Amino acid sequence: MTDPWPELDPRDDGLHAAGSDPWWREGWYFEFYDTASELQFQAYQGVFPNASSGDLNAAVFHQGRRVHQLRKMDFNVAAEPKQERLCFGPMKLEEIEPLQQWRLRYDAEELYADILFTAVQPPFSWAASNLWLETSTDPQLGSHHFDQLGRYTGTVCLDDKELTIDALGFRDRMWGWGGRKHWQSYLIMWAAFGEDCIANVALQRFDDGRKSLSGYLHLDGTPSLLHKATVEVDWHPHRWKTVAHTSTQLQDALGRSFEFTGRPQGILDTGHRWPHRNDHMLFSVGEYLHGNQSGHGVMNWAFTSQADQLHRMEASIE
Repeated sequence: MTDPWPELDPRDDGLHAAGSDPWWREGWYFEFYDTASELQFQAYQGVFPNASSGDLNAAVFHQGRRVHQLRKMDFNVAAEPKQERLCFGPMKLEEIEPLQQWRLRYDAEELYADILFTAVQPPFSWAASNLWLETSTDPQLGSHHFDQLGRYTGTVCLDDKELTIDALGFRDRMWGWGGRKHWQSYLIMWAAFGEDCIANVALQRFDDGRKSLSGYLHLDGTPSLLHKATVEVDWHPHRWKTVAHTSTQLQDALGRSFEFTGRPQGILDTGHRWPHRNDHMLFSVGEYLHGNQSGHGVMNWAFTSQADQLHRMEASIE
């Protein structure tokens, strides 16, 4: 496979020195849906070293029913040693091999998990799409993100019943804050229909009117950056902040077209709980359809006001 975007340095997957921004943050996000056991798992752990605090937002659903949820934004996490950023509350993370393999352990009263993430595809940085906050040299604006498709294997135990996990899913890594404080709304959909059929879409709008597109298609062994994305968004008729359905049309830099639909499954709502944000921010593992293929992956959305609940989102890269 020829990778169309620059390779990341393995050190990017390690711990980073905090910048001067009081809300400089380092975060880890893991998610999957295992079809055999009907288990959905998602966890977003992060640290604000300059505030000596950490947060953990996690949700587990089994057969469509929520069996665990945690939204805690005020863990006491010292800035040093940095390694402690990986282990607080019920979650412990371990980097086995940078950009290749991570171990995730979760120990709560009602469940425990011991899961291995093994990379299937190389990581993808938003900088590859020239997203301005990724490429900015201004320390007050710069921020970093990459995401990656992998396979989750291991065990989740619910009520003394062990479930065996073997599922495709994504993870992401971020550090910094900077330009993210100018988010007005976004919609992120990473859909894996198989190891060789992936649609990765991130549409972002900023408070100065700028729109951005980051992502790629990986089809038949060939990855290519997105050139254009158009998404029709149907909001739930009764749940006012909830996306009910999406319909997406993509074009990549190779001229290929791709269409898929999606809907969220179990949702974790973290809106207005973060100390550094004042928006509605919701996480889910989406169920996606492309022709007769089905798949799962990230479906996250955020908006600052009801005026930002758009029914159509569109952006392109020239």
